Parts: sequence; structure tokens; C-alpha cells
Amino acid sequence: MEEIAKYNDVDFKYIPMRMEEAEKALSNGTIDAIVGSTYNTEKDNQFDFTQSYFTMSQSIIIPSKRKQDIHTLTDLRDSHVVLDHNTPVISTFLNMRNTNLTTVSNQYSGILTLLNNRADVFIGNKWTADFYLKKFRQEKNYIILDEVIEPADYTIAVKKGNQSLLFMMDNALTELKANRNINGIIDKWVMPQSNQKIARLEQFIFWLIIILTAVALILLIIYIWNQKLKKSVHNQTLKLHLLNKDLEKQRQNIANAEAFKDQILNNINNGIITFDLDFMITSCNAKASDILNISKEMILNLTNHSQLMKNFEALHQEQNENKCTGSFRILVLNEENEQKVISYSFHKMFNTEDIQTGYLLSMNDETEKKTLEKKLVTQEKLHALGQLVAGVAHEIRNPLTSIKTFIDLLPSKYDNPQFRQVLMEHLPTEVNRLNGIVTDLIEYARPRPPNITNCHAHELISLLAFHKVTMDKKQINFEQMIEEDFIFYIDLQQIQQVLLNLVLNSIHAVEETKEKTIKITIDKVNEKTGRIAISDTGKGMKQEELNHIFEPFFTNKEKGVGLGLTLSYRLIKENNGDIHVKSYPNSGTTFTILLPIYIE
Repeated sequence: MEEIAKYNDVDFKYIPMRMEEAEKALSNGTIDAIVGSTYNTEKDNQFDFTQSYFTMSQSIIIPSKRKQDIHTLTDLRDSHVVLDHNTPVISTFLNMRNTNLTTVSNQYSGILTLLNNRADVFIGNKWTADFYLKKFRQEKNYIILDEVIEPADYTIAVKKGNQSLLFMMDNALTELKANRNINGIIDKWVMPQSNQKIARLEQFIFWLIIILTAVALILLIIYIWNQKLKKSVHNQTLKLHLLNKDLEKQRQNIANAEAFKDQILNNINNGIITFDLDFMITSCNAKASDILNISKEMILNLTNHSQLMKNFEALHQEQNENKCTGSFRILVLNEENEQKVISYSFHKMFNTEDIQTGYLLSMNDETEKKTLEKKLVTQEKLHALGQLVAGVAHEIRNPLTSIKTFIDLLPSKYDNPQFRQVLMEHLPTEVNRLNGIVTDLIEYARPRPPNITNCHAHELISLLAFHKVTMDKKQINFEQMIEEDFIFYIDLQQIQQVLLNLVLNSIHAVEETKEKTIKITIDKVNEKTGRIAISDTGKGMKQEELNHIFEPFFTNKEKGVGLGLTLSYRLIKENNGDIHVKSYPNSGTTFTILLPIYIE
């Protein structure tokens, strides 16, 4: 792991854990990787594994006196076997008949079980077994068979989907294998030391203890002598120590604060630029550089960068004239000459004594957000337009039927004066009716900027006739109460779109209820405000749904987009209005829209 860390220039923190605890911690995201994990298909569904860096099989450890009885795995029948419960070979023994099996939490416990004659055989790692047998001086009484049992690939396990960490470790392992460094690392840790090396190590430790003891005695003598000297200057040195400690603490606090600030500034989604009182740039974060398409070095080195000052010139003047703060929007061009929409705000900065020291510019790139909003508005309008098709077809069919009837009768009754009189009275009326329907539909569907004009109440509900076919088909009772003594000051097309969407929602709400009634009321609240209320006897909504109904993509319909109420809310706000909703489960819903009234 140290070679992997060195190769990728990273630091690892090691936490010893049992394998079960480690796997649980990796699943919960408490740790990032498990070193020494064995690969199997069951774990492959839970974690991602690096390439294998070591393959090892389990060995059979038996008493020397049973050497003639046990040679292979099949000779273990009717024997008491102890093994680690995490070993891959456990499944093999579970499938063997006439085998007394004992599992332990680690290989040390397994060796002790064998040495205490509580088991006939131990299955485990040959190097671990060799180490403990030598430690307990039992290497002559037990032997390790070379039988290959269930070879296992040792890898590094990472959390499922953590491809960046997996790729980093795989690259390092590939490089270590290519340079043949990994063999030396494995040999260093798993191959047993020779007796000669162990003897030299024991001798070295013996002399090291003697030397350290001598050094400790010398240091003790020096310490006692030094303590006598310190008494005369203890008070002064104590004060100096405290001062130095306090200074170091303050310095560390300042460094930590600077590091903390830099980490926050460089990891937030907002761009930040600071100025002094003369509007010279003093600092900026990485996000600001990315938003403005200007490198951080250029921003800091060119304190009067022409493009930056040009983009924020209006804001600069606003600050100088009014000394105020607020939010603004501008358009800038990037290197590809594409427009960006940037929202930003300008704030004064003060020190601890409440003295102004400069300015802070906070900005956010909303280009993608605005582009998506335009697409969503178009999508929602097309969706609403599709809902009108049935109503439009019905409205057009009636006048077309009348016109066709007159045309069919024309050859046989043209000479009849009474027929010609009826024809002249009704045919223009039906044609004008068709023209009105098509004109209203084109006016509704044509994209254009908001156009605030005077609008009578009956104009708002003219397009609701397109829903009449659907309501009649579903046996829905539609009621309306309209006051005609006032005029709204709104964009007719936008508010019509809102009403069409709300009525369509009411239709869906009452489809499965016993009482099916939709009521629209238009009246005057005061001299400045008119009210439109759309209520239904539908299934209603819970409070949890009411908290989110105006959020994008929130819907309780199986095929709903979740944008209708979001678009309606925005259109009402653009018309200087407001919308409220009251709803209870199984008690219906009422949407109340407040809009400005035209004042002469």
C-alpha cells in the first residue's frame, strides 16, 4: 500500500479491523478500501476488486505422529478440523460428510486449538502457521503439508462504483508488476526468515538493549544535573515557553483558518472575487476563473483587467453612486463567442472594527439553467396544446357540419328564396365561428414576449371551451361565476395557459370521485386586485404534497411531467400576481390566483 501511495502521491490511513467489520464499514462508506480481501463471486456483487497481487492456497497442519495417516484433503474424514471462518475453503468442508468442523475468528485461535489437542487438524495460511509454531517452539511436533487447497486471489476491495479509486490502485499494481517490484514486497512480508537471520536479529536486539540501557543511565545522570541548573532560570524559561507556545498556537490557528478559507472558496459552486477600496482585485477562487474564462493568474496579476471591468462596469457605477448591494444579471461572451448568463451580487466587506476594507463579488453561471428553463417552457406549452386538440376538433366539427349541410342542399334548393335567406344568415356565422377558433388557437400557441394589456374576465375563460368535450365525456359538472365590472392588467395568453393547466389538473383530480364538479369564480378583491378561484371536488392532496407542488418535476400522476404548476407559478409571478392553494385529502382542492386590476 505504501508503494501504491507513493506511486499516486497520496496518503493512506490504516485502520485494523476484522474482515466482517471492514466489509460492513466499506458498504456504509466509513472506509474507502479493504487490503487483503479475497475475491469471490458473492463479494463481487457487493464490491469492486482490483487485479490480484498475490495468490495463496490454504495448507493442512497436522501433528507429526499422524504424518502417515493424512496426505490429502480426502484423508480428513472422521477428523476434528479447525479453521478460520473467513477462509474460502470452508464451503468445501461443509460439503464433506463425517467431518467434525470447528470455526474460529482468526488463525491464532486456530493454532492454539490445535496445540491444546482440541482438534486433529488445522487448515490455514502456511506462513502464519510456521510463525506461530516457531514462536511456541512446536515446529518439530507438527508438520505443514504441501497440499494445495482452494487457491484464493488476494486483492484490494473498494466500494461498488468507486471507479476513480479502483483505477488508481490498478494502475499502480500494473506498474509494480511490470517492474517486478511486487515480488520483492511479497517475499519481504510473507516468506519465513532463515534461522541465521533470526539469530543475528536476536543478537542485535540484545546489544541494542545494553546500549540503550547505558544511554538511559547517562541521560538520567545528565537529567539530574540539568534539573539543578534549571531551578535558577525556571521562572524565566517558563514565561518564555508559554509565550512561544501561545505564539505558535496563534500561528497555527491563522494557518488553519487560511487553509479552511481556501478549501471553502475553492470548493463552493459560486465564484468569489474580492476588491480593495480602489476596486483593485485582491483574490479570487477557481470557480470565478472558470465562470469568466480567465485564468486565476491573469485575474490576480492584471488588477485592471479590461474585460472583467467591462462586464461589471454597470455594477461598479451602481456601487459608487448609491452605495448599495443587490443581485444583477449580465451577458458575457466566452472564447467560442457564446453568451453566458451570470447572476451576481456585490457586497461591502468590513473588518472586526466595522471599518470597510473592500468589496466582495459573488457570481454564479446560470447559462445551463436558463437554457433548460426555455426548453421546459416550450415543452409544457406543447403538452398543454396537445390537450386542446380534442376540444378544438369538437369545436370545429360543429360549424363544419352546418356548412356541409348547406352545401349538400345547395343544388336542390338554390332556387328557393327562403333557403337562400337562411343560407345568408347562418353560413357567415359558422365561417366566423371557425375563424375565431383558429385565431384563438394560433394566438395561444404563437411564442412571443410577455405583453401586459387590458383583459376582460370573459376573455380569460374563452379557451376553456376546448376542455368542454373532455368534461362532458367524463360527466363532469362545470360551473362558473364571473363579475364583469372590472378589467385585469395582465398578459392574456400567459394567464390563459395557467387556467388551462389548472382546469386540466382538476379534470384529472375528479375522474375517480363520486361527485364530479369543477367551479371557476372570477371576482374583485379590492380596487387593485382581482381574484380567480378554481375549485374541484377531487381526491385532494396531503400536506406533504402541498409543500412540493410548485417544485419542478414533482408530480403524482403516472404520466405527468411535473412542470405544469412550476410554469404556472412563474407566469403568474411575471404578471405581478400570486397563487395560493388549499387542499385536504378526499375534500377537493382550491387554487386562488390574485392578479392586478387595470387602474385608469
